[in-house]
Amino acid sequence: MARGSAYAVHPAERLAALVNYGLLIAAPFTLNSLGLLAMFIAYTRRGSADPVARSHFDFQIRRYWMDLLLVALGFVCAAGALAAGFGAAIEGGMAAFGVGLPVHYDAVHIGLGAVVLLVLWAVLWAIGLLGLLFGSIYGALRLASGRPAGKRR
Repeated sequence: MARGSAYAVHPAERLAALVNYGLLIAAPFTLNSLGLLAMFIAYTRRGSADPVARSHFDFQIRRYWMDLLLVALGFVCAAGALAAGFGAAIEGGMAAFGVGLPVHYDAVHIGLGAVVLLVLWAVLWAIGLLGLLFGSIYGALRLASGRPAGKRR
């Protein structure tokens, strides 16, 4: 039990949860392979963990999937921006050769849409990445002090 804490954490569970936080912090730099390993550990250990360690494993699982969803949505926006940019380039290239498309696409609006999608991609990616990093640091600090993750219900 940590000094000044009313919660007991088994040392092996505490170590597993701390290792998981380390894996989650390193995950963005390993193309998420360490994040998948952390999820495997969290899912397998949380069933037999004490309440404090279980709260940390649940927090890690929730944090990982929410941040992965944000990054995935960001990449969908990036793909849309790329498609819009190619559409504008094709329209401009065809117009340069005097070939018109049956439907006119306004290159300015397509380009503006691409910029908006790129900005949205950057924002979603940053929120997902920073959420995973700072959420893992926050959880590790709470675990180090022997407290459960998040608010006590």
